[in-house]
Amino acid sequence: MLIRTSENNFIIMKFTKTILCCLLFTQLKAQVKIRLTLDSSLHKTMSGRVFIYTQSDTSKQVPNQPDPTQPMFAFQVKDWRDIITVELDARADHMPVSFSSLKPGYYKIAGIIDADPTERGSSNPGNVYARQNTLLYVNEKGEGETVLQFASVVTARKFTDNDSLKQLIMKSNLLSAFRKKDIFIQSAVKLPASYYKEPSRMYPVVFVIPGWGGTHYDLQNPNQRNRYGMNIGKEKIYVYLNPENQSPFGLHAFVDSRVNGPWGKALVEELVPYLQHQYRINTDPSQHFVMGQSTGGYGSIWLQLNYPDAFGGCWGVSPDPVDFSVFLGVDLYEKNVNVFTGKDGQLRPFYFVDGKPLSTVKEFADMETFTGDGEQMQAFEAEFGMPDAQGRPRQIYDRKTGALNTAVVATWEPYNLGKFIQKNWKKMENRLSGKVHIYSGANDNFYLNTAVEALAVKANSVNAKLVAEIIPNSDHWSIWSSEFTQRVQREIDERIR
Repeated sequence: MLIRTSENNFIIMKFTKTILCCLLFTQLKAQVKIRLTLDSSLHKTMSGRVFIYTQSDTSKQVPNQPDPTQPMFAFQVKDWRDIITVELDARADHMPVSFSSLKPGYYKIAGIIDADPTERGSSNPGNVYARQNTLLYVNEKGEGETVLQFASVVTARKFTDNDSLKQLIMKSNLLSAFRKKDIFIQSAVKLPASYYKEPSRMYPVVFVIPGWGGTHYDLQNPNQRNRYGMNIGKEKIYVYLNPENQSPFGLHAFVDSRVNGPWGKALVEELVPYLQHQYRINTDPSQHFVMGQSTGGYGSIWLQLNYPDAFGGCWGVSPDPVDFSVFLGVDLYEKNVNVFTGKDGQLRPFYFVDGKPLSTVKEFADMETFTGDGEQMQAFEAEFGMPDAQGRPRQIYDRKTGALNTAVVATWEPYNLGKFIQKNWKKMENRLSGKVHIYSGANDNFYLNTAVEALAVKANSVNAKLVAEIIPNSDHWSIWSSEFTQRVQREIDERIR
């Protein structure tokens, strides 16, 4: 890939090890040229990773995030301020096919500059994007040329406070000391209907940790409030947590991590007292509950097990792998295991819908490598593993070959919840009995039900009094039926005094 500035100087871009394809050092005949312009009205220079997305069906919008069915391209820029001409060839960083392999025809294109490496994802405030109405025509020779103008700035989401919904942002001294920069816990609070009518009444509190893509802004959505049953059962104060903020390597899930920092400790020792000072929350920890979905499901279980006296119960729904003997379908303790392929040498299927795989583990991994920091596998590595010399999470498998690193697997041991229960239940029984509730759909799209089943076997071996149940005829998301939501609320209400 060659990049030409407006001064007609060629700049060879240096790519990191995560780039899928090597840089072309010799001049090649360009197949597709895209002239990128940064609108002068922005009055800024940009550095970061540029993503260019395409849509072959021009009647549709260009995807605003990686779509494995549509060609996409990415590269780094530094101090960009005016015009760049990008010549795209077969060796450029691309997914799933190179731009030189585009079939003849029209394509819609759009782009975004991810200029904030401290936050996961590319749609963070301050990033600049190009609108989705630019057309690229590729002729029969595979040649094409167009102009893509980056002129729109991603703005920060707004939270609108009212009598019942409040945004709460608190600086964490624990996390700030760990990260050596100011770190803030973001959350939103939902107050019950009687809160202002009964000024002396104290309320139980339920912490909610959402899954991938969920933030505290979601509390403004009535569908999210209904999913977790916030308007049924006994009155409670709800605190909707944000597991995404200031976490460059993916969701931290409020788990104490050797890479991300002490998010769990910060929740228990800093956020809870702060909330009690701001709102009339019952000071009895047995009246504090935690629940979550997917990554938040794992986080809620981890918090209950590791801070048994801080919560009166947890409800982990469709949790991320709770037992590493079936980690997304892979036994991390199997000898000579390959994450990409099974014993038969076939690529491992991944992401099931109606019983049919829509992808493979390798395709999933390749997409994450293309996207960069903050995706799911790296999130696991940061959540469970150890940092390298640069503070980055150590990789549990080779991103090119799929070979598992058993030394890294060994460092994950404290986060294998099945083994944790098997090892520690006897000495913690009086502090945990009846508090742990784990649910997964029988048709979970990511094999997560198999990990819950493996945990249940280990829990039964030590007569642990907990719930680890598979819900029939439901998947990762559809498990949240109205009946299931009501059941969870009843179980919480039974523990409220």
